[in-house]
Amino acid sequence: MIREILRESWRLVLKNWFYIFLLWGTNIILSLVLTIPILSMLRDNLSHSLWSSKLAIQVDYFWLLQFQNSDHNMFNKLPILFFSIVGINLLIQKLYQGGLIAVLSNPKKNHISDFFYSGVKFWYRFIKVTLLAILILAIILLIDSKLDSGIEYLTKAFNSVLLDLIFRSIRYLILLFLIGAISIISEYTQIFLALKDSQKIGLAFKNIFQLMRKRFWIVFSTYLIVSIIGALGAIVYNIVAIYIPRSPFYFLILTFILQQMLIIFRLSITMLLYATEVYLFKDYDAEVITE
Repeated sequence: MIREILRESWRLVLKNWFYIFLLWGTNIILSLVLTIPILSMLRDNLSHSLWSSKLAIQVDYFWLLQFQNSDHNMFNKLPILFFSIVGINLLIQKLYQGGLIAVLSNPKKNHISDFFYSGVKFWYRFIKVTLLAILILAIILLIDSKLDSGIEYLTKAFNSVLLDLIFRSIRYLILLFLIGAISIISEYTQIFLALKDSQKIGLAFKNIFQLMRKRFWIVFSTYLIVSIIGALGAIVYNIVAIYIPRSPFYFLILTFILQQMLIIFRLSITMLLYATEVYLFKDYDAEVITE
């Protein structure tokens, strides 16, 4: 069944492939906003410096410290710019997510007008679910930090490396499972709100918990497989990038092209994930016809 889910979902992605370039273009614009201030500082620092030819081959940490100290005022402002872009990106992605879910659930209405109409329509609902999920994750991470302190105190009392390894491994596995479960529940809750055109988040949670109870393993397995496919793409890129020379300079262009290919691949995986969620929810919610 998982093979069928992935096959049909991938067909939905291929039918709507042009939206990948909309996501990619947005990613480039936001990246440029982050990159331009640093590029400007580098140009001022290296345009008339002999360091420019050396740094193209290898980073010099002495120069890096000098660069940070000379532009410390701008570096202090970069975190504000970074978190601002992250917030803006989150808002835009929720807009795009609503549009993608709409066109994936109804392939016949996949025009750009339908995409943006649905994105605006579901945007506020998705933001509420996302903020709630972030709040729950923050609470879990806070509890996890307390558990980490408790494990450290306990293992010091027993002076056992093996006990520390066992407790921390269990803690990490539980944490990863909870993060994955919250991500899945929040994603499917947004699917419910969009496909049912509902604004009742409580009702959505109730229905999604029923879905998890009945089809947990198929939902979790599909989510895990798609996530692993995405991770494999990053692993392949990192392996290939190791063997790309740093000089001559034009090899940097090849590295840039590979990075953009990786980004497009990840965006395709994101669309595939939405498609599998839409497929599974529609299959679960399908009306049973009895003769």
